[in-house]
Amino acid sequence: MVAELDKNYINNKLDDLQHQLNKKYTKLLEKQNTAISNDILIDFCDQFFQKTKDQEGNTAIELLPFYDWFIENYSVKPLISSSKPLQKGTAKTYRNAYCIIKRFNDTVYRVRYDKINYKFYNDYLNWLYEQGYSTNYIGTQIKILKTILIASHELGYHTNTECRKKYFKKPTEVIDHIFLNTEELKRIKKLDLSDFKNIKTKTGVFLTKDKMDRARDLFLISANTGLRVSDFNKLEKDNIITVDNKKYFQLTTKKNNKPIIIPINSTVIEILNKRNGELPNKMPEQHINYALKIIGEKSGIDTLVKITRTTGGIKETEEYKKHQLITNHTGRRSFCTNAYLSGMPAIDIMAISGHSSERVFYNYIKANNLQRAMKISENKFFS
Repeated sequence: MVAELDKNYINNKLDDLQHQLNKKYTKLLEKQNTAISNDILIDFCDQFFQKTKDQEGNTAIELLPFYDWFIENYSVKPLISSSKPLQKGTAKTYRNAYCIIKRFNDTVYRVRYDKINYKFYNDYLNWLYEQGYSTNYIGTQIKILKTILIASHELGYHTNTECRKKYFKKPTEVIDHIFLNTEELKRIKKLDLSDFKNIKTKTGVFLTKDKMDRARDLFLISANTGLRVSDFNKLEKDNIITVDNKKYFQLTTKKNNKPIIIPINSTVIEILNKRNGELPNKMPEQHINYALKIIGEKSGIDTLVKITRTTGGIKETEEYKKHQLITNHTGRRSFCTNAYLSGMPAIDIMAISGHSSERVFYNYIKANNLQRAMKISENKFFS
């Protein structure tokens, strides 16, 4: 009925159990007039594994041990839903989420399948806000917990379906992420780095002129193709195809395993020509982020931007210079927004970006109401 646990996971658990059981047995021996029965030791083992019984009387692994096993197991074995193991970054996010709910379990009250209800949902939500987490980060915790609860239910570990009810939803907050318009992208493209002096960031990252130039080119590729950092940072010459004298990138996206073909425009052609037909070598994502903020500052992208977000249940608004907010993902968002404002049909942009619906796409792009109205006004209906 249930999947077989990994050998390493079992061995580690058994080693830990033996250690804890020896301690328990020693304490019982120290007590006078205490009969050491099999039942006492069996109860201790059940508590150790947080075991319960399902309706048929079968032993079922409780929520947190299953959560732990789920991450270990599906980091190497394919998920039923996607037929692929958890990606390294996803597994790390799940592990962080596990550590958070375990902290709640250790400091507030034990989390069990039979405890998952409306009261738990509110208790956990309030506790997460008290820890100072942002609304969207809390939403991620709820989303992952629902995934674990549904998976354990499907494997027959419990019969609780509270997580499928409407109230058990992930909190979300729309953050006004920036995009760079075509003029700002031109400034980045034309930035002269010839006199750039090597910089060591506060975190110890050493940025050379070559790294700055590579970061700029990688970012411009993203801003002209809509590719995520996981895709534009691994492009190779083999990803370029030529049809009727027109060049295209052909690849399969890492996030959703989707094959796509993207036309290569003049900006990207210039980058290729500068590098003798080769693409920029990949860089650590965080190094690109460090470089982009410096590049943005040197390009004079310093418009003041107000960002409002809820942290720890308190809504706060902070003001930044725009270059401080530039990240790897700004390139992709800039592509989608600028392509839309240029008149490219949303359905064509979505074929590249991979957005699943127009509702999601329009929420993603950063065209404001006036910009959208101006674009709509170009339709012959309003002429």
